[in-house]
Amino acid sequence: MTKQPALRSFGALPDGQTVWQIPIVGQGLRANVLSFGATLQSLHLEGHPQSLVLGLNDLEGYLGQAIYLGATVGRCANRIAEGRFSIDGTAYQTDQNFLDRHMLHGGREGTSRLNWQVADHRLDRATLALHLADGHMGFPGALDVELTYAITAGPALQLEITATSSLPTPCNFAHHGYFNLGLTGSVLDHVLYSPAQHYQRPDEGLIPHDAPEQLTGHAFDLRRAKPLSAALRDGGIDHNYCFDHRQGQAHLARLSAPDSGISMDIHSTEPGLQIYDGTLTNLVSEGGAQWPEYAGIALEPQNWPNAINNPLAPSPILRPGAVYRQRTAFVFSAGT
Repeated sequence: MTKQPALRSFGALPDGQTVWQIPIVGQGLRANVLSFGATLQSLHLEGHPQSLVLGLNDLEGYLGQAIYLGATVGRCANRIAEGRFSIDGTAYQTDQNFLDRHMLHGGREGTSRLNWQVADHRLDRATLALHLADGHMGFPGALDVELTYAITAGPALQLEITATSSLPTPCNFAHHGYFNLGLTGSVLDHVLYSPAQHYQRPDEGLIPHDAPEQLTGHAFDLRRAKPLSAALRDGGIDHNYCFDHRQGQAHLARLSAPDSGISMDIHSTEPGLQIYDGTLTNLVSEGGAQWPEYAGIALEPQNWPNAINNPLAPSPILRPGAVYRQRTAFVFSAGT
């Protein structure tokens, strides 16, 4: 019988709060989760020599980076144009932490920059909890959120996020992990598939305004699996891929590394998948090496960007008495 690994201190924040490293293990997977940002620091598959996600080896590195590495972003992931929105006739102005103009990932003190409480820790799962006050980063409603990382059969890493609010508020969480399933420092040879037929074209501020467009004719149309080097041919990817569901877990994407034979399928309740090729500069990995360009790719199930201001998007509004619930699974296979 496997002994449950103990919590370990990962350092202290400037205000003295302890950041915990929370190990979970099972089904040939082992992971380390950090209480800071509810961050997935590492994820190892038995027989594979390196982590399947990018992570850092010290708290100072996480405090100093600005790419949301492995973190849980919210209360509203992605962007809100001008940081402004209205609910039921009341206007709100949130933090403008992107280009000093738009709101990004819940603001500069969003959930990725806060230390979550460890609510439960078992051999193969960990639950973290966080309370956001009414008015935090300009958002209405006191929000209580819980996130469970669980290792399940597959093997799979399952994420379940639930939240409640005292007032109507935008609620849209995302896991912002960067994946590398291969044996080298680059994901350009990884093959990516997604069944999405539509995407949202962003403006210069990465805000989409119009109806979703057909992916036909674009290099980043992934309905036929292709190497990332080909998908990036039109100048990179930082786009939301649109799906029609919001109930149950649908298949959003499959990422494969030819050199290792490892594949990852993503299933989620979320109606969007933000694919971001990443800009990873001047960051030192968990193993101590500096990452090259395209060291990992972010695949982020979530609602659509700026959904609160887009009547065509699935509504992100969480109302009192309702429960926000996201289920996302990263399912791994080897040798296929």
